[in-house]
Amino acid sequence: MSPETDATPDRHAEAELMNRVAARDQRAFAELTEKYSALIFSTAFKVLNHYEDTEDIMNEVLTTIWKKADTYHPKKGSLVTWICTTTRNRAIDRVRSVQRRCALYDRFEEKVEGEAPEYSLTGREALYLSDARHILQSAVVELSPEQREVIELAYFEGLTQKQIAERIDSPLGTVKARIRRGVERLRVSINDRLNGEGELLLDSVAE
Repeated sequence: MSPETDATPDRHAEAELMNRVAARDQRAFAELTEKYSALIFSTAFKVLNHYEDTEDIMNEVLTTIWKKADTYHPKKGSLVTWICTTTRNRAIDRVRSVQRRCALYDRFEEKVEGEAPEYSLTGREALYLSDARHILQSAVVELSPEQREVIELAYFEGLTQKQIAERIDSPLGTVKARIRRGVERLRVSINDRLNGEGELLLDSVAE
């Protein structure tokens, strides 16, 4: 008996399980979660090497499976392959997101240093810049997932609003509104925490 023939019953069982999940069968989803959570966690951890981020990704992947179970097609590959690919992509996206945020902080510091190349920061000013980095980080994280997504694509990847709309498959008007609300929320959050002195930080983002 060929490997393909041996795998057929398993593939049928996987498809049946996903069909039940797609039909919003809570018991089927609990079965899938119990069966594949360890696989999702180990796959994500190999990329992230960070327990909290890995737990976040595992929950995101399970949510994706619950919402998009109907997109799984057994003829294109096994459920394990589909889950591992989804998990790996999410984990890589998380790594890239962190890297983009680090690049943003670097741009901010370069802007400040470039405007006063011969000026040495006092201890208090250096502390202020350090605080500003943490404030920006927490402010971005506190955005809604939708706002954070378009802000990162616009400012960290340099995509136009039209390109973002195509990337996330959303109307252009929706993308514009999310960016506007995200920037407004960042401005309020940063200025509140930096006593109204956060405009430079946002200017460095918006360029």
